[in-house]
Amino acid sequence: MKKYLLLLMIFICSFAFSADPVDFKVNLAKGETFPEFVLEKLDGTKELSTKVFDKNKKTLIVVAAEWCPACQWEMGQLAKFYEKNKTKYNVAVVFIRENSSEAKVKGYIDYNKYTFPVYYDYSGKVLEGTGVQTVPTNIVLDKNRKIITAYSGIWEEEDFISNLK
Repeated sequence: MKKYLLLLMIFICSFAFSADPVDFKVNLAKGETFPEFVLEKLDGTKELSTKVFDKNKKTLIVVAAEWCPACQWEMGQLAKFYEKNKTKYNVAVVFIRENSSEAKVKGYIDYNKYTFPVYYDYSGKVLEGTGVQTVPTNIVLDKNRKIITAYSGIWEEEDFISNLK
């Protein structure tokens, strides 16, 4: 009996840790609360957003694609902003999987020597849950995960600064 109980516990634990613990849907409107969600690093490691983001800082989430010319330009602007402000704000750049791959994103990040935090939307849940239709899309959250702004289009370094103040 103990043997079966142990096997059952192992099965339940392995299912719980392999399943995506948080599915989410959010209306990207000012004042809406951005729910906790799963971020996946380029190595496939999963982390809850509430564990990654410092609760005492505003957060910038950028949904992007490495093949997108507008995103490529904006990533250069974001890199400048991030190097000057990485201790002031939470930043997460989530690359979509459409027309891409993990290897392409890794190559793009490595080639450009970007240091901002990069994640990959392996399952498509970030794109689906936010309803983002255009990349780049920039989402700014306050310290309480309330949406300050959600903007589809290119931001320059000054736009990152003014929207995160």
